[in-house]
Amino acid sequence: MSVESLAARLDALDADGAFVSEGEAIVSVSNLGVAVAREIAALAFALSWNATAFDGAGTEWAFEDLDEPFAPFRVDLEKPHGPAGVLRLLTNVGFASWLDREAPSKHWQVAQLTTEITAVGACFTPWGDEITELEPDLALRGPRTLVREFSGQRAVPASLARWLLRDSDTLSLDDPAAWVWAERASRMLLLSLPDEFDADRGSLRFKGPPRLELSYPPMGALFATVLGLLGIKDLQAALAWVFEVERESEMRHILLATELARCGGTGEEASEFLRDYLGAALEGAKTAYQVQLAGMSSDALKTLAELRKSVTDETAKLSDATRQIITAVASALAVGAGLIAARMTTGANPLLIVLVMVMAGAYVAITILSGVMFTVLQRKVRKEWQPRLYRFLSQPDYEALVARPARTAENALWWSSILGALAIIAMAFAIFLIPPALSERKDDALDQENVSAPASVGTHTPLGNKTIPVSGTPENVTVPALSGGNSKHDTK
Repeated sequence: MSVESLAARLDALDADGAFVSEGEAIVSVSNLGVAVAREIAALAFALSWNATAFDGAGTEWAFEDLDEPFAPFRVDLEKPHGPAGVLRLLTNVGFASWLDREAPSKHWQVAQLTTEITAVGACFTPWGDEITELEPDLALRGPRTLVREFSGQRAVPASLARWLLRDSDTLSLDDPAAWVWAERASRMLLLSLPDEFDADRGSLRFKGPPRLELSYPPMGALFATVLGLLGIKDLQAALAWVFEVERESEMRHILLATELARCGGTGEEASEFLRDYLGAALEGAKTAYQVQLAGMSSDALKTLAELRKSVTDETAKLSDATRQIITAVASALAVGAGLIAARMTTGANPLLIVLVMVMAGAYVAITILSGVMFTVLQRKVRKEWQPRLYRFLSQPDYEALVARPARTAENALWWSSILGALAIIAMAFAIFLIPPALSERKDDALDQENVSAPASVGTHTPLGNKTIPVSGTPENVTVPALSGGNSKHDTK
């Protein structure tokens, strides 16, 4: 007895009128007769699984005591625990039910699956296979951002990580479980294809021109079966091309929808239409994309040339602002040096020196402020216009072509401003701390001596206060004789 045999039997019972519900740990099979309930229990016991029977009132029964008048019965099977983080599913009915949910599991083990299915964000393997590490998820744009819906309940999937294969050529539909996944995946991919989806009318709309409207296959219809393996691979390849590059998904989606609109008329069935025309529409969309890309390349070159000129002009203006700051600082330092010389050598008014230094510092401050304001303004302009004009540039390219050169020029201005301001401040402190001129200090010293020493009589008496006779000698003044001989003017 194998797990696959038990799973196939439960799926067959579900098709015959029983009801199969599968959770993460328990599989419940209800609406069973006594014989069928005992059969399921025997299959479970052969696998060493636990099985429990209940009647309609929820009363537990032993399998040998089951009585037909109390039918129908429910049998709960306890599945063995799988590896951590792996969702194990026994039946295809449970597999289909779990695919319709937003299950967070990335590793799925399905009993009746014979080949591995590797999607962008999930991996589906048979029971017993080793769990391999998934590759990092690709950055896919959500289909809901591209497809417009008219109903309140969202039908378009939020993500294609579970439905889009990493390699569509590896898909093999050799067992019913693989067809279960292919049916759900094909429906989700179909909902991601048109421009608009009307769930109330069940229509897929392509704007064109010309406008195209396809009928969405009703629930229960085998959409994947009509497509066939080749049609499923075409659908996988088409959506993989659309969502291959996240920033180009919108343009590629429009091109593919336009090519599909040119292939047929309104009112056709989506399954048959896509089976017949999707491959040709994909080739046409790729050709249109190449033509569009060539035109965009020419426009991109022009835009890049304009961007280069803009960056050059901006860096030149920042360099001019830096030179102006350096010139202003040099002028202020020259003025400061002159003020220091004037303070040390002359008796200049200190108030006048302070006023001149303040004016020089104000000139430097105004120059620095204008340069800084220009730098901040340019940075804000770049941030505002980058997503509008240069979205085609990746962030590393934009960093290398625009942001880095501008930042280098800004750094030169910032350092010039900081160092210039520090130099002016140091010069101002030097002017205020240097002692006054030497002549001023000598005059102050003489003034202090004149005030402290008494005046000598006669020595410093002005001649105007004395009486000088005609003979030339003042009265009462004794003139000493000349040494070494007699003088004619001996004093009497």
